[in-house]
Amino acid sequence: MRTLVLGDVHGNYKALKQVLKRSGFDSGSDRLISLGDIYNGHPDSARCVEALRGLPKFIWCLGNHDSHARWWLRGDWKASDPKGKWSLGSLKMVIDSYRNGKGKLDRDLIALHKDFIETAVPYFIDKKDRLYLHAGIDWRFPVNEQAHYWIYYADRLTYRERSLEHEAEGTRFPYKDVFIGHTKTIKQYPDAKPIRRANLWNLDTGAGTRGKLTIMDADTYEYWQSDRVG
Repeated sequence: MRTLVLGDVHGNYKALKQVLKRSGFDSGSDRLISLGDIYNGHPDSARCVEALRGLPKFIWCLGNHDSHARWWLRGDWKASDPKGKWSLGSLKMVIDSYRNGKGKLDRDLIALHKDFIETAVPYFIDKKDRLYLHAGIDWRFPVNEQAHYWIYYADRLTYRERSLEHEAEGTRFPYKDVFIGHTKTIKQYPDAKPIRRANLWNLDTGAGTRGKLTIMDADTYEYWQSDRVG
């Protein structure tokens, strides 16, 4: 069984299909771990979630955009965005992905995805001591003592130079490997490649904007990417 790690999808169904095919993903034997933000960015959020919903070995680490979508699926949008930081355009993009051919909301699909997103976790640690989460953590505290908001929303681990000094000091993050998304690597690396710092991997290679979607084998670090987003 392989463990494949999926970067931020952001509603990009075409890219999702490409990386699953190019990686040779086998739903019967491979485990797939999403680092979050399946929702929002491109028009096909609901289609992406539906493609992943039936996978028997799928683990969803909640992202900040997923968290907002979860509140809408629960029927309580105002609770998701009390300060109005998520734009109406983002909300409309998610809602429209649930409309059928007649422009009406598919209530049955919404109900299915509401149940599915409740299975998402703030982080996951596998038996090989590898940590998977969306945004980052404060290394001063154990991961099980972190505020979930920090893990899937607030932190920008790849931008915190103090954390990345671990590499220069010859120390490692306190896991065999750490896999995150959330902060687009294309801001620093326009070729849309994943970034490695010590034993930390950032796999958000910009599929939500003008980069690529990345999927990586957690054991070998081999990765496959979609075409660049238009």
